[in-house]
Amino acid sequence: MESVEKISLLFNELLQKRGLTTGIDSQENPVIKQLIEDFMVIRDFTHAISNGDLSQNLEIKGFWAGALKALQANLRHLTWQAKMVESGDYSQHVAFMGDFSIAFNTMIRRLEQAEENEKKYIQALEESEQKYRLIAENTDDVILLMDENLNVTYVSPSIEKLLGYHADEFRQLPVSERVLPLMETTLRNLLKTGDLYQSQNPMLLELEQRCKNGNLIWMESLISIARNDQGVFSGFLCVTRNITIRKQTENLLQRSYIRRQRNSFLNDLLNGLVGPETETYAAALRMGIQFPRQFSMYFLELEVFNLSDDNSEALRQKQRILDTILDMLNAADHSTIAWEAATGIGILQHLPIQSERKAQELAAAKVYANRIQAAFPDIQVRIGISDYFESITCFARRFNHAKTAVTAGRVLAPNEVICHFEDCGVYQVMTSFAATEEADLFIEKNLGPLIAYDQLNGTDLVFTLEKILAGPSIKEVANQIFVHHKTIAFRKQRIEKILNVMLESADTRMLLGTALRLQKIAQLSKT
Repeated sequence: MESVEKISLLFNELLQKRGLTTGIDSQENPVIKQLIEDFMVIRDFTHAISNGDLSQNLEIKGFWAGALKALQANLRHLTWQAKMVESGDYSQHVAFMGDFSIAFNTMIRRLEQAEENEKKYIQALEESEQKYRLIAENTDDVILLMDENLNVTYVSPSIEKLLGYHADEFRQLPVSERVLPLMETTLRNLLKTGDLYQSQNPMLLELEQRCKNGNLIWMESLISIARNDQGVFSGFLCVTRNITIRKQTENLLQRSYIRRQRNSFLNDLLNGLVGPETETYAAALRMGIQFPRQFSMYFLELEVFNLSDDNSEALRQKQRILDTILDMLNAADHSTIAWEAATGIGILQHLPIQSERKAQELAAAKVYANRIQAAFPDIQVRIGISDYFESITCFARRFNHAKTAVTAGRVLAPNEVICHFEDCGVYQVMTSFAATEEADLFIEKNLGPLIAYDQLNGTDLVFTLEKILAGPSIKEVANQIFVHHKTIAFRKQRIEKILNVMLESADTRMLLGTALRLQKIAQLSKT
């Protein structure tokens, strides 16, 4: 009975406690002692397995030990399967562990599906990124990403084509040089005011940008707010393109419209198609023309018209030259209004003070002539300056006087570019009269036979007559034209005979002198 109690106590310790059991060494029965030792080996092996230690070996045979060995082998195989799954082998399958097998196998299928989905997602992302990169690297537009501090996080390679900077070089530029003051101010205001977070529509900015080579170009930038997947602001997305040609075209159209408007208004004024003076100033103001109350009037005759009018390209070239000169004169200062008139260019210039008016007008005309000839060295310019009238109602008269000054200047001083109407003397009247039918009749009546004689015989009697009328004596005329005085005397007799006059008569000399001047004006007007 005592032995049974000891054995019972030993097995109870084996089941309930760790470590060696007490009293095993005192066990006298070798069978019981061996049984207890085997039991302890199995217990320690079971404890190792329960702690995940599958490295232990169990030498004992039998049903219990065999079951533990089988469990150890299954756990080792399961561990190997888990490692295979870890390496991406989703072919593993567990069929011997009941609910665990179901859960394990389900987990494998889901892992396999998740990996397939991830691969598809990555592939789609790579394809998308490749497409965007392809677009970014091949489009002429520049794609620019900036963070909230306006640091460039991405710029497409097309920036080099647009501005001449390599992408890396562009990113290192100071902010003010990269995005320009206007864009920088706009973006910083958005950040500062908080409007950024409300802004949904992109902003369109047009601004000038200096390129690496110093040239200025016009750029159009469409700026959007970049947000992440949660809708949180992550920076600015700018798509920028070169619109220089478009701006130049718009500018040309705008200038062409302004030119047409100005030409129409001032030519209507010349033709008397404008109403009272107050309405004239109001109409000018509506068109953006600051029509001066006191002004000087000029007429520019440009010898650009030696180009043939026979083809449309020559006409277009003439018009381009005229338009360029008009734009140049109008852009030079705000006090000049230039417009295209029928036979040249009319100019109004604000007259600030009346004192020394003529000297100011001559100086201004010289500036106009120099400016045109500097831009177009092959163009000959003649400028006529009108006299002064207070009222705008004399607009047409002043314009005609400026034109008269050009024509008279050809007679009075052929080598001078500028002629003032007030210096034209009798030509103030004769120039306008020379364009009439009466003048033609007057010339024909008084000089016609002499002109016909010269044309028929190849003589210079009209020229000689002009010198005789201008010279004080026959000898002095002879000296001027390097012929003998008897030749001049002979020619004088011939002239008197052809015209049936006596050149000693003062009335005859005045009559013939007037006819000669009218003839010269008429000839110059035809050139």
